[in-house]
Order: sequence, then structure tokens, then C-alpha cells
Amino acid sequence: MNPRHPQQSDTAVLRWPRSGTWTSKDNMPFGIRFQAVEYSNKQSIRENNPDRAGGTYAKIVLPLPKNENVNNEIGYSEGKTETGGLFDPSSAGMGQLFSTGLGITTLFKDITGMSAFAGQRPMDKRDQIFKGANFRTHSYSWKLIPKNAEDGELISKIVTKFQNFAYPMVSTNQQASRVIHPPIWHIRALNFMGDREDTNAMRIWDMEPLPSVLTSVKITTAGAAGDAAYAVGNKGKQYPAATELTVNYVELEPAINSGNGYLQSRSQIKGNARRGGD
Repeated sequence: MNPRHPQQSDTAVLRWPRSGTWTSKDNMPFGIRFQAVEYSNKQSIRENNPDRAGGTYAKIVLPLPKNENVNNEIGYSEGKTETGGLFDPSSAGMGQLFSTGLGITTLFKDITGMSAFAGQRPMDKRDQIFKGANFRTHSYSWKLIPKNAEDGELISKIVTKFQNFAYPMVSTNQQASRVIHPPIWHIRALNFMGDREDTNAMRIWDMEPLPSVLTSVKITTAGAAGDAAYAVGNKGKQYPAATELTVNYVELEPAINSGNGYLQSRSQIKGNARRGGD
């Protein structure tokens, strides 16, 4: 147990469909794993590999959604560069420098108004200059339909995990004045080969989300046809006939092009950390 808060580490995997019903022989052998680990502001443990990132509070495996949304937005602003002046080191700039007597002719025309009379204006030296990369966002949605009470119970545990770990946690010794930062989530697409999880060939599917935080969880439950509120299970254990789940994540840090064909976070670059799965 972490001394800062009462949440026990939980390495049990909640897998939908249930374990034993999902193998490479089924119609959907691809999955996606969500692993919530203890938050840290230390770059040395902010790697993409969750097994090196501290205590695990939730590990959930769901079918890979048919559609995944990854949003990349890069910010730019207008600004002037140093090119295009009187002493421009480009070939055209150097040629003009000598043809105008080291710029004296141009200066004379500007002072006397001859440049303006000829309709000449200074060269537009604006550029779009990098301002910063927005934090990448990732969105996933499912419709989970149980076949029996056991399925209904599993779905209930899954959506509850997502909901609860979107929020900060109580601090054990300072519950009246402090909360613990919500967990960091590690997300990775999986290729199921029997009971083995393989991430090596799956990067094209998920665009390799970097360590992220869970920003929204939308849960919509529905009964069966008609006006029934609950339709699966028996007395004492009744579950929704369908549960729609949407989770949205934003990456904890801005992404940086590593130059090796993949993105890394600022902490990974500074700490010379490896990317996830390596």
C-alpha cells in the first residue's frame, strides 16, 4: 500500500470479453490495454513502459475500437526572420550587396524617396515560427453487451475503474486538506496470439499514445427492448443490457519527434528513456 493514500496496487487484468473467450481464433484478435499507474513528477519513471512506472491501480483490456481518434495540433505564430536583409548571405543577397555598392545605392534611394516613387517596398520577411505543440488527445468508444450476469458484473467493474481513476484520490494522512494526483495512464494496442500479448506490430493502430491522463468518462446504460431498466442477471444481480463507454485522454507532456521514427515525451528525451514496448 502506498503510504500517501489507501489505494492498493491492483495487477489483476479486467479483460472484455472475459478471459477464455477471446483468442486469435475469434473474429477480433486485436485489443487495447489501459494501465493506470501512480503519478510521479520524476522524469526518470515517466517512461512509456508501465511496468517501470510504479504501482498499478488498474489494468483493463478491451477490443480495439473500429475507429480511434488521435488529434495532433501544432501552434505557430507570425514572426520575422533574419533573411532577406541588406547583408543576406544567400546567393541573391550577396549579388545585391555588390551590385548596390554594399547597400549604399539602396539606402540613398530609400532616403530620397526614389524607392517609394518606384513602388518598391521592403521584402516581406515574415515566417510561421514554431510556438509550441498542443498536447495530443486520444478518444475511444465501445458498446458492451453482456450475455449473462458474469458478463454484466465484469462490465460494471470496467466502467467503475475508468470512472473512479479519473478523479484524484484521498490522501491518507491529510484527507482534510490534500488529494493525490489522478494516475497516469499507459495505452497500448495489442495483437493476441493465443494467450500472448504482442505490441511490436501494433504501433500503426494506436499511434503510440504517450503517458496520458484521463480527462472524461462517459457511461450510458440501457435496458432491453421496452421499458425495462435492467435486463441481464437474476434477483440481486441485475445489470444493464447494454453499456456505452467513451473515454478521452490527453497526453501528460508535449510530444517531441525523437528522430528515430517515433514520438517521445519531454521527460523521455531529457532522461534518455526508451519508448514503450522496447
